[in-house]
Amino acid sequence: MSDRNLKDFEARLQKIEQIQKAGGAFEATGTLGRSYFDSTRPKSRRSIPLRALGMILFSALLLKAAMFSHMGPTSYDQKVAMLETGSMVEQASAWVLRADPLTRKIADSLHPIMN
Repeated sequence: MSDRNLKDFEARLQKIEQIQKAGGAFEATGTLGRSYFDSTRPKSRRSIPLRALGMILFSALLLKAAMFSHMGPTSYDQKVAMLETGSMVEQASAWVLRADPLTRKIADSLHPIMN
């Protein structure tokens, strides 16, 4: 004699096990189930952090403008000219530090604050 309720129960258990093996399962309300952990998984990141690079470039430009404003145009240009006559590293530094129009504009804005 077999119990019909027992067969139904075993069939339901087998169905639940199949669903769980496939990666799905029910979740009770208020619990931290699979959907919670899947949604909080870290998103893929860019290989190059563009925001950080932008902030570094902006900071370097601001520092260059502050030096230009503090030293004055003639003294700053003399220092850059001295770097241009030096080694390869100094020449590269002179190329980076040359006073471009954006640097001059930012320096003009900083001048009242710094002096």
